[in-house]
Amino acid sequence: MPFQNFKRQGFFAVSITVLGLSAQPALSSPASDLLDKYNAWFLANGAEKASYAKAVDDGSKTEILDHTIEGMFSFSFDEDKPKAGVYYIINTPKAVYEGSSRDGETFSFDTVTTDTVNIELGFFDKTENINSVAEAQASNDVFKVTSSATGYVVSGYTENWINLPVLADGITTDEFQQLLVAATRISYDRGSIAAATADFVVADAVTGTYSIKNGVFSKAKDGVIALNTFEKVAYSSTTSVVTDGRDVSTISETVYNDFEIKNQDVRPLLALLGAGDAPSDLLVGEYSVGSFTSSMKTEGGPASAPFGVMESSGGASVTKDVRMSGGDAGKLWQAFNNLTSQPESEEAVEQLFGLLDALGSFSVAYSDMNDMAVKVWDPIRARKKDTKAPSFELAIKHLSTTDLTTNSLGQLKLEGLHGAVEGDDAVFDLNEFEIADIAWPSLRTIIESSLAAETDPAEAMKAIPTIGRISLAGLNMQADDLPTPVSLDKLTIEMGNHIGPIPTSLSEIIGGLSFDAALLQEPMVLGVLDRLGIERVNLTQDFKIAWNESTEDLTLEKFEFELENGLKLRADIQLGGIPRSLFEKPHEAEAVIALATFKGAQIEVMDSPLISELLTAQAEQAGVPAEMLASMMIDGSLQQAGPLAETEFALELANAAKKFAGKPTNIRVTLAPQSAVPLMQLGGLAALAPQQLPELLGATVTYTE
Repeated sequence: MPFQNFKRQGFFAVSITVLGLSAQPALSSPASDLLDKYNAWFLANGAEKASYAKAVDDGSKTEILDHTIEGMFSFSFDEDKPKAGVYYIINTPKAVYEGSSRDGETFSFDTVTTDTVNIELGFFDKTENINSVAEAQASNDVFKVTSSATGYVVSGYTENWINLPVLADGITTDEFQQLLVAATRISYDRGSIAAATADFVVADAVTGTYSIKNGVFSKAKDGVIALNTFEKVAYSSTTSVVTDGRDVSTISETVYNDFEIKNQDVRPLLALLGAGDAPSDLLVGEYSVGSFTSSMKTEGGPASAPFGVMESSGGASVTKDVRMSGGDAGKLWQAFNNLTSQPESEEAVEQLFGLLDALGSFSVAYSDMNDMAVKVWDPIRARKKDTKAPSFELAIKHLSTTDLTTNSLGQLKLEGLHGAVEGDDAVFDLNEFEIADIAWPSLRTIIESSLAAETDPAEAMKAIPTIGRISLAGLNMQADDLPTPVSLDKLTIEMGNHIGPIPTSLSEIIGGLSFDAALLQEPMVLGVLDRLGIERVNLTQDFKIAWNESTEDLTLEKFEFELENGLKLRADIQLGGIPRSLFEKPHEAEAVIALATFKGAQIEVMDSPLISELLTAQAEQAGVPAEMLASMMIDGSLQQAGPLAETEFALELANAAKKFAGKPTNIRVTLAPQSAVPLMQLGGLAALAPQQLPELLGATVTYTE
């Protein structure tokens, strides 16, 4: 396991309530008895110091003054690589234990109070031959954290002491799991902390501060905390690097207000690590944030950098029912054991697969965020941020997800999207967007099928996700190069009854697609639209495709397209003999479709003044009457039809088309064969005996004024 190289110097694991207390039994009380147990364990594991200056007990309370724990330990994830070292210093000037009692190995306190707790942690390169905490502090730390907490109070505290393992010869899997289980033996009614800060430094390149204000922790027992609340959680950092000879700094700040966590249960995580069983897979019942703000600023970078300043903010957000299940502790430890620092590419993939297989699955029942905003200034605009509009801004009124799991998403919904680019040079708004019923394969499947697709293209199908629904409403886009806005009232695409990633049921609705006619740019089309008084093109479209497995019919029904005040058409088509294998092996579609049959179709064009106006415009260019031009065009097409031109259907179609050209009200072509016709037969007749097609297909045409 990964901790097999921990040395006798010790292992840092301690409850903040009792951290750093002495092994000196200056007096006997439940408080000092418990603290002595902890300190004996620390000393047994190599701590350099575990002592306090004074302990006072007046019968009602015990005071522990100026206690300190110092020590260090080392570890390595690879036996062939240098070990990393960690030193720790924990100091509490004063801790007060009131209402103490002891029943065997169970210790209870009405209240425990500490004014201040100071903790320092440092990570260093063990090859520096550091042998003491003092030497470690003076070394070039790779990572150092200095933290301080004030006003810590816990009430109704109970701890069931268990003998912790002494890690004399490194730590085994069982011993590590015992340490994890120790986290569930503490309970309390309420804990609070006025403030806490942690400052960190990483190799002089990254500095930062993490802080919390007014934290309250309620009803902790058996690894579950019923409620955690924080008035404020803040994080800031500065990263300094040299890029192309420039000293570039990135400064970030993030603040969360009114942060709350309900029913936090550590046991599913412990179960994943093999440290006991979890009664349920619920990790967090709910966590919420009242609001947040975040900013990131880059200084010293080139003008071509992605951004100079980025600011974001959000209102209330909530996440509910976070669950974890299905992990395998044995596989997890094996995955850690198999980790190497520089694996070959194939080995790295296998290591990743092993880790993912061991982690199991997770799910989040619901989450949402409100009133989000992002603003970005490029490096040039950032210099005049107070007077320059952002290079890009984005606002979202509401964003939510439901039923998110390792391999699926029930719904992602977005409302009230607004975006602008380059100071309103382009603006877009979207009232609603939804994507639902998504499922995707495991990462292992995606990678393996992608690799296999290099030799077998069909394998790529295994990596494709399935989607049930995509919809949007109220889209509006404006830009300097658009004469008027482009808008879309609604778009809905629904897919279902998937075979693999391919839906066998598909419907699409486009409602109210509207744009300025000038965008079409074709002079003749623009002239025709002008004749019709159409300044804006308004389009709608609707269709549905469905496959019936029992009949093997594939039907396109109610395909409808309409250009408002210009053109309207509708079509229905039915094919037969479409087997399931078409969807299972789409790369063999050509061979499968060759065996399909044609069962019927109907095409109808109605209320289409665009056609007559287009003919009129062409006739004016040709200098002939529109009726004559239409007749010439239709007769010319008929002459090119060869033997088909002599059929009754062709003549009826030509006659109906001429009438429709003069008055485009309604023309309908129906193909209704008495029995299904193989597509291969249709192809042969079209080439050799096209005159037989109308009768075989039951072709008829009607024109209605």
